[in-house]
Amino acid sequence: MANAKGHLAGSDDLLLKPEQSSARTIVGWFAGALIFASVMGLLLHFADIAELLAVLKAASPLWIAAAFSCQLGTYACAAAVWQMVTRRAGFQLRLADLLKLAVMELFANQAIPTGGLSGSLLVARGLVRRRIPSSIAITALLVAALSYYAAYLLMAGLAFALLWSTGDLSDTWEWLSIMFAAIIIVITVCLVAVTVTKGRWIPRSLLRTPLMARLAKALAQVRTDIASDPKVLGPTIFFQLAIFVLDATTLWFSVRALGASIGPTPAFLAFVLASVVATVSPIPLGLGSFEGGCVAVLHLLGVSIEVALAATLIFRGMSFWMPMFPGMWLTHQEAQADP
Repeated sequence: MANAKGHLAGSDDLLLKPEQSSARTIVGWFAGALIFASVMGLLLHFADIAELLAVLKAASPLWIAAAFSCQLGTYACAAAVWQMVTRRAGFQLRLADLLKLAVMELFANQAIPTGGLSGSLLVARGLVRRRIPSSIAITALLVAALSYYAAYLLMAGLAFALLWSTGDLSDTWEWLSIMFAAIIIVITVCLVAVTVTKGRWIPRSLLRTPLMARLAKALAQVRTDIASDPKVLGPTIFFQLAIFVLDATTLWFSVRALGASIGPTPAFLAFVLASVVATVSPIPLGLGSFEGGCVAVLHLLGVSIEVALAATLIFRGMSFWMPMFPGMWLTHQEAQADP
């Protein structure tokens, strides 16, 4: 097996240059923060601020702790996806070690909004640093992406079916469902093409660009025998579905923490449909678009504006902001460990 440093150099080739990364980060965060502030201002216009503060102050610590536990479970499921691939390739990695990569990935994706690329590259380098061959690391990323979009499509389909059964599927939601399905199907087809052809489908004109050339070189290492193995895809899709369920449960527990009595179905609908809105929206990081969608669906299903907004803020605090500081620290520790 080649040493980790050699593989690491290969995976670093896919990274954006620091100045490019910084510029895109600043633009992405500025745009996201601006939209977020606008949406929050609009929601607060309809909400009673005094009642909102009273609802937040009365939040039950036990329900908040339960919601927190669900978020920890999402990291374990993400780590289990990578573990399935590495184990299939004959490498044993501790789940606890992969949990660190899960937190680091979420931090990178949020700190550097590049459509998930920054977090994926961070995971690839982390796997290589743990003496996983770069071919297996790249395969793990592709399997994680394929299983994620398969699970996302299943969960969104279920959510739209449930919304249709309640009679609340308006023309707006119908158009969103069509746009979402088109986006996910195109992405999935591209991922399958990448996996099967190992990047050979990329037009030669694009290969003249340094980034695409490095990407094609990395894709040539994909282990199609692993990426197409039902014994790998089945469990990884299951773990991705579990992440969606745990996230929806986190939102449900957040609503229950505020004293509102709702079932798990409205929370599931709110989470998945808000995620669809954030996916279809061009807004970086889903800031504002997710919050607005989540509050709107919860209110549509009978939750007061104040409780819906408070629950959404609690959920986003746990799922979006909570991993930032530990992720930053773990990323720093990981960088310090580089040979």
